[in-house]
Amino acid sequence: MDVTHQKIAAMVREYREKAGMTQLELSTKLGYETPQFVSLFERGVSKIPLETMGQLVVILGIPEKKILDSLVDAYRVSTKEKMSNGKKIVSGG
Repeated sequence: MDVTHQKIAAMVREYREKAGMTQLELSTKLGYETPQFVSLFERGVSKIPLETMGQLVVILGIPEKKILDSLVDAYRVSTKEKMSNGKKIVSGG
């Protein structure tokens, strides 16, 4: 998993622990019966769906701006790299 999603996963874990909530409690609030859903994205095994991120903002009180800034920054870097590669292809270098 990329650094951005690892950073967001760590943020979720931090806010969940600050709230004194277990993975099972959070999973239940998200509509799951087992803690596996939360465990998978907290360990970086799977990405957090965007709709779930919206739920986490409300449930855990994570500032939406923190999540959006992380995602936008990662997109900006990725886009810049891809555009640079495209320019190199056209210019022969």
